[in-house]
Amino acid sequence: MESTFDCWKVLDLPGRSDERSVKRQYAKLLKVSRPDEDPVGFQHLREAYEQALQILREHDEPDALACTHPANLPPIGQNRPGSISKITPSMYERAVELLSGLDDSAIDRCWTEALATGCAAELERLLFKRCVNEPNANAALLEWGLEQRQWLTPWQQIAFPESEQQRLVFKITTALYRELDKRMAGGEEDEFFSCLQHSVRQAWLADLARRQALQVHVLSLFLETEDWSPLLFQQVCQLFGWDIDGGVVPIADQQWHALRSRSEHRAWFNELHALAEQHQQSPSPRANAAALFLLTSRPDLQRELAEGFTEPDWQACEQLSETFASRFPDLLGLFPNHNPWFWQTLIVPKASPYGVKRAACALTIGLALHNLADYDLLFVLFMLPLYALGGLLGAQFGKWLSTHWVSLAATMYDLDLTISKWCARHRLTSDRRYLVIRSSGPLLMLGCVFWKWLGALGLATYVIVGVIGALQSASARPADRDYRWRKPLQAIYRIAGLSRLQWLFCVSMIFFIGYIQLHMPGTLLTQPWLSQ
Repeated sequence: MESTFDCWKVLDLPGRSDERSVKRQYAKLLKVSRPDEDPVGFQHLREAYEQALQILREHDEPDALACTHPANLPPIGQNRPGSISKITPSMYERAVELLSGLDDSAIDRCWTEALATGCAAELERLLFKRCVNEPNANAALLEWGLEQRQWLTPWQQIAFPESEQQRLVFKITTALYRELDKRMAGGEEDEFFSCLQHSVRQAWLADLARRQALQVHVLSLFLETEDWSPLLFQQVCQLFGWDIDGGVVPIADQQWHALRSRSEHRAWFNELHALAEQHQQSPSPRANAAALFLLTSRPDLQRELAEGFTEPDWQACEQLSETFASRFPDLLGLFPNHNPWFWQTLIVPKASPYGVKRAACALTIGLALHNLADYDLLFVLFMLPLYALGGLLGAQFGKWLSTHWVSLAATMYDLDLTISKWCARHRLTSDRRYLVIRSSGPLLMLGCVFWKWLGALGLATYVIVGVIGALQSASARPADRDYRWRKPLQAIYRIAGLSRLQWLFCVSMIFFIGYIQLHMPGTLLTQPWLSQ
């Protein structure tokens, strides 16, 4: 006996229900027997639905009231015995047929065909299912769904099961995090930012929880990775709209401040290192100081570099030391004994160049002018070589005396260094290495000699020449370069170290004092100190 089944029982409807009731019941049961979850149940439901509609449409034929079992029916698409006409393939079957052998690159053409045949909804469900199962193997298809069909967003047109959406989100984010980790670990900052930028622009990441999870992962990468550039950090901050000053980020304030501090450290240190590397091509006080701090750690090379430093260079070193100590204490390991003031040991007291020669010349001139009061001009000119010898001996004797003064001044070195630094900053001296207390002893002795020989006028000349030199810029004086006696005027100019204004004043005063000594001897202006 041939087994049969009742199509009305499958549809859970009373016999001979109207066509509207059949369609509504079919749509209701279709939510239970989904083609992608229960294909066998869906096939039975589809067979019962089509046969019920055919019974209603052919109600004049009494033998069409009984529905035969699907196993005894001819396949779909073939004519059945009696008056049953050819059955059209279901939407699911059409979608499966389109999906079979689908190339991901031809998804647009396949989607257009599905829209034309009316199976677009079923096809989209199957495509989503395929991406859930194998997202890596269907990257192009997944990108199409995320961008064109707005999957995983409130704007998707098909209501996919929540569990499948969560599975797909997990797989996408896992793959994205793995790609970001790889780029960051490899130092591929451009690729890292491009990947992050492309992902952030996708609509599925507009969800607050997903976007925040991505931000937390990126911040964790910055915290765990040592080598990244401040530029990358700034780009990511702008991409996510992080408020750098306010710290509106999804991590703890302490971690955010640590990241900001690292970024500032790296930006400042990179700028300083670039400045140090170009100090030879573009020398400046800050570049010279940066080169001293960063380019060498050998004391001999540091001394060689610092040998040509002037006061602006030492001031730049002070500013760098204060910056390292106050703002970037974690970088103190770069310096010997973690001391950013290491360069102070390179400030070796510097004596005035040609000190003995200058003193000998000054004493020779002073001695000659002093004797003009007792002898005539010709005699003084005749005795000038002897006066020069006396001036040289006096300068050597003064040099011997100054060694005892240097020993005494060494006990006041800290005070001397402080006073010298203040004088150099106010341009009273050219360099803090010219220690004021240490150098003042020989200068005072020479001033007393002039006062004794030439009185107040000689002392005033000596003092005013020094004041003019202190008030003028260093460029007004001749450079301390090697000289050649084949050019005697140039040698005298460099040895004396006087500016043009000093030369003019000094020569004028020599002639004036000489005139006073010859024509007005015994005047109070040039009267020797002991005879007053």
